[in-house]
Order: sequence, then structure tokens, then C-alpha cells
Amino acid sequence: MKKQVGFTLLEAVIALAIFAMGATALYGWINTNLISLARADQVTQRSSAMESAIEYMSMIDPEVQPEGIDTIGNLQIKWQASTPLYKADVLDEQNQKTINQAAIYPTIVTLSRDDKIFYQFQMSLLGIKKVRNLDDIIFN
Repeated sequence: MKKQVGFTLLEAVIALAIFAMGATALYGWINTNLISLARADQVTQRSSAMESAIEYMSMIDPEVQPEGIDTIGNLQIKWQASTPLYKADVLDEQNQKTINQAAIYPTIVTLSRDDKIFYQFQMSLLGIKKVRNLDDIIFN
């Protein structure tokens, strides 16, 4: 009997099938990880954009500028403040009225990039308005 050298066709087909199953499982695992990585990147970008928008909006006085649009880099921030939920006189350390009045404004902030809205949220802004003269406080 002659000694066989190499693989038979059946052995090669079985080896190829086992390799294909392993490659398919590996492809599925890599694809799932790439999708997860893309989602994590989107969340990171959205979070960074929100932090930038909140930081920017903290400098806006809704009494002076109740609505507007501004651009920071490629991020466009649009806001619209509603009527105030609460208004009250600002008090000093001795609980005396000052010349200012404060109000809390619910504000809708919309974030866009490349003319596509990708996030919208609501925040409260503090507005300060002068309602009295200093003479009214001192002499009353």
C-alpha cells in the first residue's frame, strides 16, 4: 500500500468550513465592537457639545437676550427663553431689597452641527434686571 502524502479533499473542505465558522464569529465580534465604538464616540461628542453649550449659556442673561443663535467652532447654539417661572427682589446680607430683581427663565437650547439638529435640552437661566434707583433704597 502506498503512503499518503498531503491532505485529502474531504479534510481540506472540513478545515475550510471550520476556518469559515471561526472567521464569521470573529467578524461578528469585530462588527459589534465597531458599532459600540461609534455609539460611544457619538455620546462623547454630544456630551462635549452639551458642556460647551451649558458653559456658554451660563454667560447669557435672558433679560437682555431672551433668544439668539451663536456659533462656537462648528457647533451652533440656538436658545429661546420663555416667560419667567419665578420673579423676586434680590436681597442683601441684611435681608433688605437691593436695586435688582431676579427671575428664573426656562430656556430651550438646540445644538446643531452642519445644519443638522443633534440635541435639544431645557435649562433654567437666571436673569437680573435693575428695577429701582439707588436713591430709592438708601432713602426709604
